[in-house]
Amino acid sequence: MSFARKTLKILALIYLIRGISDLVIAGVGIATNNLDYSTFGPNAMLAAVVIIAKGLVDLAAGVAGIKGANKPSQVDGAFKLGIVAAVVTLAQAVLTLPALGGSALNIGAFVIVVYDLFFVQQAHAVKVENKDRL
Repeated sequence: MSFARKTLKILALIYLIRGISDLVIAGVGIATNNLDYSTFGPNAMLAAVVIIAKGLVDLAAGVAGIKGANKPSQVDGAFKLGIVAAVVTLAQAVLTLPALGGSALNIGAFVIVVYDLFFVQQAHAVKVENKDRL
């Protein structure tokens, strides 16, 4: 297994963990009606929906990344889901901006966007590597 495929697999496993944690955080936040109002302001419920969507996309990207790392001909799904994950993470970050009622800039979400783009880059590297083999 090449370095790009190993890296993609590790990143995909982290995606699985992130997806599960996002779903748990959003589920607990909705169940207890305590979604860190100080961070999201009046957009707390919208943020919960975005976090649930992000968790589902992260889970799907993780599964697709593992499949793509094991079988490079199927890496295209990981590539596309990584882009969707980056967009959803940006949406989550934007919801915390003070102009939209939030209280702070969510630096963590912007860092996660960099991670999402690294995942996309690794999926692309596996795709190119697979094309070279054929």
